[in-house]
Amino acid sequence: MNTRHELNELLSTLGMPALEFDANGCASLLFNDSIAVNFEYDRASGLLHLYTDLGPLPVDGRETVYRALLEANLFGVETRGATLALDQNQNQVVLFKTVHDSSLTLSSFSQLLAGFVDCATLWQQRLISSADGPESRAEGQITRAPSIRRIRSAATAQAAPG
Repeated sequence: MNTRHELNELLSTLGMPALEFDANGCASLLFNDSIAVNFEYDRASGLLHLYTDLGPLPVDGRETVYRALLEANLFGVETRGATLALDQNQNQVVLFKTVHDSSLTLSSFSQLLAGFVDCATLWQQRLISSADGPESRAEGQITRAPSIRRIRSAATAQAAPG
């Protein structure tokens, strides 16, 4: 895949609306009524950047939040290969991932997007629970969400036995 058109074809195949890129190569889709995934496509490099604001950095318990974010980034295990960061200008915790368009297929894009939204949902819930105060945290740790709704691709649904 190497064009915005092909990216929109993938989204269409997944039953999702087309992205309308602006003059800067940016577009956005809302998932689960709370996760706005931003897409920035750099045609010259072939890189697709996905990112989302997860919420403000809590005023209290920042050390605990920083520690949780750093631990989650280690080897990408708790971020599905994405990276958690802080946008200091907006005081927002951000999840982002960059991929080269040549590596995207219907299956890989579906998995990438589902994993990214799952991870964003989990971390958004963790940040909300950490902002609710110490009573919502067990032993100083950010509360983990019990389960996350998964996005299923048309390809996965078609491949599933009847």
